[in-house]
Amino acid sequence: MGTVIIVVLVVVVLAVLAFVVALAARGKQRAAATLTPGAPPEWAGAHSPEAKLHRRLVAATRSLEALPLGDAAQIEVRVALDQQLRQLDEQLIAAAAIPPSAREPVVARIEPLVAAAEAAVATAAAGHVDLDLLRRNQREIDG
Repeated sequence: MGTVIIVVLVVVVLAVLAFVVALAARGKQRAAATLTPGAPPEWAGAHSPEAKLHRRLVAATRSLEALPLGDAAQIEVRVALDQQLRQLDEQLIAAAAIPPSAREPVVARIEPLVAAAEAAVATAAAGHVDLDLLRRNQREIDG
């Protein structure tokens, strides 16, 4: 009787362990699916400043894509914002290839631009058009 209880406990522990491993693998797959092409795979779920900024850019892009098209001015804003978000992400991806000591100032320069782009997406979502803000942001991105 004692042997049966031990076998049942071992089977339950193994089943729970398999379930936990499967959940972790699925979580990693979901995190990797949020990366844009070209982004380093280690950014999936990472807490580095570059990975966090990348995820913020992905979220802003998804928010922008969810907005209705609207009139010509709103479409112009969306196109400009989409281009800015892509350029910022490309700059982050390029920064990932440089040594960490040289990467920090690049990422520090990009962070306020990401915040400005997020603010512009929020403004666009509210139905406001601020082309001057977009042009200023673009000049900063082009640096």
